Amino acid sequence: MPPSLARREPDLVEWMDRPDCDPERLEATYGHFRWVNRRLGRWWTVYRRWVRPVLRREAGDHRGVEGCERGPVLRILDVGSGGGDIARALLHWGQADGFRVEVTGIDPDPRALRWARSSGTAPDEVGPRPDFRQAMASDLLQGGERFHVVVSNHVLHHLEDPEVRAFLSELEGLALRRVVVTDIERSPMGYQLFRVVSALPRFRDSYVRPDGLLSIRRSFRARELARVSPPGWTVRRLVPFRLVALRDVPREAASSLEAGSP
Repeated sequence: MPPSLARREPDLVEWMDRPDCDPERLEATYGHFRWVNRRLGRWWTVYRRWVRPVLRREAGDHRGVEGCERGPVLRILDVGSGGGDIARALLHWGQADGFRVEVTGIDPDPRALRWARSSGTAPDEVGPRPDFRQAMASDLLQGGERFHVVVSNHVLHHLEDPEVRAFLSELEGLALRRVVVTDIERSPMGYQLFRVVSALPRFRDSYVRPDGLLSIRRSFRARELARVSPPGWTVRRLVPFRLVALRDVPREAASSLEAGSP
């Protein structure tokens, strides 16, 4: 019998988060993230709706093959970058749009960092790559780093309700223009849909199915996330069964941050 999903269950522990999990299944899971995040996470839509407009405004008239070389360097930070697929996609899309983009991915898990730096890179990948670091948002905040756009995916459901406000506030402190945070929306229909999708043979060697179902049980509904978010944040739904938490940094606040940023 499927769980009721009436309340989130943040105390559940996913297999990937266990230090003694099977390393081969873990790496297989990292390898599947690109498929899952592209098709279910809809990160191309996230980029098109909420990241690209910021890059366009900041680049101004400098966008384009030649203008890009003279334009400003636009910094994007991916917090909780995992296998690195979203960071690489953002770098690719930004460059394809003619922007001078630098992407940094941070994750506290050394296993994720090793994958992102090595196995997560395609053999034929050329050109600039994301800068992957073992760090937390608080580390970069203390170091005075700032980024035009800060993104994060699938971190919120790992947090207890009181931790969400602090985490989102840290991301806001790192952003010069916008923060975009995405996660799963808990719902019975989404749970059943993922049970079907994750039963595909391609996922049998990984933790995609068990951890995906646990993640749904740990995740928020829109009203729940809005209730624990800091002032100034908005929460939107994105089909299928996704939540997007957004925060635009006020211009006056961003100007003071830019004055002190490296």
